[in-house]
Amino acid sequence: MSESNPTEPRNAQTEHLSAREVYTANLDECAERILQLAGKNRQLAFIRMILFPTAAICLLFGYFGDSYHGLLQAIGWLSAVAFFVALVLHENLRLEDLRQKSNQKLFRHLVARLDRDWNEVPEQNLLPQFQDLSFADDLDVAGPASLLGLLSIANTFPGNECLQRWLASAPDWKTLVSRQNGIKQLAAMRPWRIKFLKTVRAAGSSVHEPYGLPRWAETPNWLVAHPGARILSYIGPAIVLISISGVIVGAQFEDRTVTTISAIGLGMGFLINVLVTVFWGSWIHDIFQKVSGEHRGVYQFASVFEMMSELPSASGNRTHYKDLLAEIRERATEFPSNAKLGFSRLLTLVRLANLQKDLVLYLVYLSMQLVFLYDFRVLRLLEAWKARFGRHVKGWFDSLGTCEALVSGATLADEYPNWAYAEQVTSQELHLSAVEAGHPLLPDSARVSNSLELRKDRPLVVVTGSNMAGKSTFLRATGLNMILSRAGAPCCADKFCMARFDLATSIRVRDSLSDGVSFFMAELKRLKEVVDQSSDYAQKQLQDPAAPQIFFLLDEILQGTNSQERQIAVATVLQQLLQSKATGFISTHDLDLADAPEVKDVSQIVHFREFFEAVDGKEVMRFDYRMRPGTTPTTNALKLLKLVGLDP
Repeated sequence: MSESNPTEPRNAQTEHLSAREVYTANLDECAERILQLAGKNRQLAFIRMILFPTAAICLLFGYFGDSYHGLLQAIGWLSAVAFFVALVLHENLRLEDLRQKSNQKLFRHLVARLDRDWNEVPEQNLLPQFQDLSFADDLDVAGPASLLGLLSIANTFPGNECLQRWLASAPDWKTLVSRQNGIKQLAAMRPWRIKFLKTVRAAGSSVHEPYGLPRWAETPNWLVAHPGARILSYIGPAIVLISISGVIVGAQFEDRTVTTISAIGLGMGFLINVLVTVFWGSWIHDIFQKVSGEHRGVYQFASVFEMMSELPSASGNRTHYKDLLAEIRERATEFPSNAKLGFSRLLTLVRLANLQKDLVLYLVYLSMQLVFLYDFRVLRLLEAWKARFGRHVKGWFDSLGTCEALVSGATLADEYPNWAYAEQVTSQELHLSAVEAGHPLLPDSARVSNSLELRKDRPLVVVTGSNMAGKSTFLRATGLNMILSRAGAPCCADKFCMARFDLATSIRVRDSLSDGVSFFMAELKRLKEVVDQSSDYAQKQLQDPAAPQIFFLLDEILQGTNSQERQIAVATVLQQLLQSKATGFISTHDLDLADAPEVKDVSQIVHFREFFEAVDGKEVMRFDYRMRPGTTPTTNALKLLKLVGLDP
């Protein structure tokens, strides 16, 4: 399948296919194409191995042999030309092989996400500016087997930055609906999305941000910062050109003096050009590399922005919601200084900048460098381009980042058409209403969904249950769906309605021996942060009623103290949280805590339970992970002791 026409020949046949089926079909095609390319590579390598000695031998005997001069010279030059043609074809095959392997890696990634095969999903880490996100570790936002691993298929730094920024904070509903609308439109454009993902991935990796155009566009001009190099870049070529003219005039009029002086001047000019190239050439080539990108990524990004002309344009009857896709299209292809125009002009300059990498034209480049200081001439054109378009480049790549974030959400929506987009609660009595909500990071076959309503008159849900029954998973499922909704992506639920919440969590608390902090003290500090965060948000709501309130998720808190003190301490924490208008979930297997009046009076109590069955004469513990109302009627600690051979 050609790269310029990906997936189109089968669109009519694949519209009814699921996303998984399309990914698998593309994987098969990539594998087949890579095998074909390997065969062609071997053939070309053999042809080159034959052509080079043939050309060398025929030219040697054609010019220095005793007979058949004309025939041998003809065969030699034809073989030499064929050898260079084979070199060019071999390079094209190499680039095509890179593209196909990049595509293969993409589809393996997409399938691994669907299988929740986390060993095959590249680990997604938070960028430095988001590493202090308080709930990230508790809710597996980043790292192995994470929400970003499932959601993000962004392959550029702007794309990762945009998506992580969206997940980090709760947007207002107008912004959220704008993201949802963009995702819904892109979810219906599967062929375009796949072509987009292939093209962006071919441009380079997001890990090291190899494409330096945005950063180069914001830096001062190199020629202005290096006046000595700039002046010499004109003096050297001027001396060479004047000296060449002098040699021609001297030879024409047979004036030895003029010829000698011109020859000396020619040598001085060449010397200046060589020294300038030696001292500053590597810096200039570094600039060319930044602009061109890894594997000449500039060509791929030009195609990416070209593709954005296919995005839906702004509708005539604009709503009060921002049309993100129309904004991306306008900045990429319609504004006076749009990316499509800028890249069309930049591509010509990049081809000139990459002339020294062309095997066929390298001697031409070398001659022009010695005479004209060619690299300086190209750099001057690039800096003129920067003056025209440089201040717009960041905006172009911001649009690309927004597009990648929307494509990530749209891909998930296409893969899970039954998942629901978050909605704003309409009832004045509810904080949250989730219908058949599940944990999005679990495999589809293992996921168990539950429904729940969180009412304002009982703003606390106490989740009780035995060890391993599913309490922590339920808390994480709720938090992850809230975070997923921030990007405008669908939630793992049949219906998910909520108020505008920011999150505060205490689920995965760790002690720190190096800092002299025990587990209990670490947990107290984390709870203090949650309470302070709730208090801060309560103050913000006094100034702006539309500001988000805190939704807390507290898992098995204050385990490091006795039951009586725990009840008092937990009641104190919950009282302060509820006074700050916070709402949320707390899990516990301490049944006395769930029955404490100060907790029971403001909460809805639910539970998860286990059951036991006989398998081959042995008692085996099972869980159905279904949430039920009321306090758990069962415990399993003693049963677990017996199951592992520690019969009490």
